[in-house]
Amino acid sequence: MRRSLASLFFVVAAAALSVSAAAWWLDNTVFDPEASADIADAVLEDGAIRRQIATVIADHTANRLRLPSRQLRATVEEYAQASQGGEIMAEIVAQAHARLIGIRDEPVRITPGQLVRITRNERVAVLPAVTLPVEEVRPVSIVRESTGWLIPISAAIGAVAFLIGLIAHPARADAIFGMGSLLVFVGLMAVLFGYVVPVALVPALNDSTWTAALPLIAKTNSGRLFVGAALLVGSGISLIVGSTALKRRRQFRSPVAGGRYYDQRHWS
Repeated sequence: MRRSLASLFFVVAAAALSVSAAAWWLDNTVFDPEASADIADAVLEDGAIRRQIATVIADHTANRLRLPSRQLRATVEEYAQASQGGEIMAEIVAQAHARLIGIRDEPVRITPGQLVRITRNERVAVLPAVTLPVEEVRPVSIVRESTGWLIPISAAIGAVAFLIGLIAHPARADAIFGMGSLLVFVGLMAVLFGYVVPVALVPALNDSTWTAALPLIAKTNSGRLFVGAALLVGSGISLIVGSTALKRRRQFRSPVAGGRYYDQRHWS
């Protein structure tokens, strides 16, 4: 009974800590516009996003510059991929990201000053700002809003459940096995919620152009996630193997029951 209760607390701890870890990771990557500004070049590798920016700017400025829209689109796309466009494009990507996840209420605008640098023509300085058609993805926004309270509450529940499970376990080997299983579970769930969900599930919720930015942000940050998850899983497996070895060693050292010894001598 005591062992079953302790195992139950470990299960609760694993689930709660997994939620907390995944929410923290999402909050610092997929739900952080500053993080997307740092990797704007990766987001702009998406052709649809890049073409939308170029098309909106070209349609807005073509009449003023008396240039074909196709030529302007090519100029803007070239600027978006050039190193000199990094600062402005990073700001545009960060604004769009914030709008997408519900942090920014205002539309995503490209100012006249930015238009001058993007089109390389000062005549567009008199034009009004350009508005990009980026809308909030409500399901993603709801998840983002929930991370603020999910992280501390889940972490607290997980820590308390873990300590209770650790204290309640009657055997040290079983407690170590439970700790190892917990680490493996947390590592796997971190990959599931921190990578698989943004990459595979989010695009299925909304097919707008800028929704593709979220999987790109998750993929770009996946290296650190996979390393952390691998460390957790590796540590967990080591504890599981160690607990099995400890249990076998204890069984080997256990004294042979008197009745069993008598039976062995009787049959010999």
